[in-house]
Amino acid sequence: MDRAASYKLTIPYLADALLSDNQDIDERIKLAGVTLFVDKVNWLKYPYKPIVKLFTVYSEEYLWICFDVKGDFFRAKATVDQEAVWEDSCVEFFISTGGENGHVGDLGTIYRNFEFNVLGVCLSAVGTKSERVMLSTEEMKRILRFPSIGRNNLPSEGDCFDWKLSVAIPLRILGIEPGSSFTANFYKCGDLTTHPHFLSWSCINAANPDFHLPQFFGRMELGKS
Repeated sequence: MDRAASYKLTIPYLADALLSDNQDIDERIKLAGVTLFVDKVNWLKYPYKPIVKLFTVYSEEYLWICFDVKGDFFRAKATVDQEAVWEDSCVEFFISTGGENGHVGDLGTIYRNFEFNVLGVCLSAVGTKSERVMLSTEEMKRILRFPSIGRNNLPSEGDCFDWKLSVAIPLRILGIEPGSSFTANFYKCGDLTTHPHFLSWSCINAANPDFHLPQFFGRMELGKS
């Protein structure tokens, strides 16, 4: 049975006060959050499968996601927001809400994508699959990123390595609040890494790699605070 039709993930609440100190943010999210595995190999042409767990909670202002990746192959060419991060060592979150973002019209479902490379560089846009608008510079600045690897301690390109990235996306940008239901998916990719791969949390039934298919998003909700 399709996960999107049979399963709803509830994301728990954690007060902003407990996430105010950058130190140990990863551990706080892990302890309080729900755990997911990004482990679906949807296209047999790309069998490589790094181990990808993530932990997610929400607070008064943000949706927090901690990605934990093991066995990736390093690439980080994108250094400025809205560059081609999906070609690098990359993790992603896509969401469609029941409001504006969930509208289905002649051009299809409206959804938002948030794509991050290992450095926390982000690409984000909103719209239908065929007509998308990039988030503004000011909106991008409001997305918090806490990478485990900095620009001064990078592995060599192609090296196998482990990494973590915690991000905080404002609920206002997402269009959700406590009790909100929505559909979403989590991804791991690396189009131009030495081992290209395209993993998802919720299965994707498509002939070729494509994450921009909101009909395969899974069902989620924010638990009551």
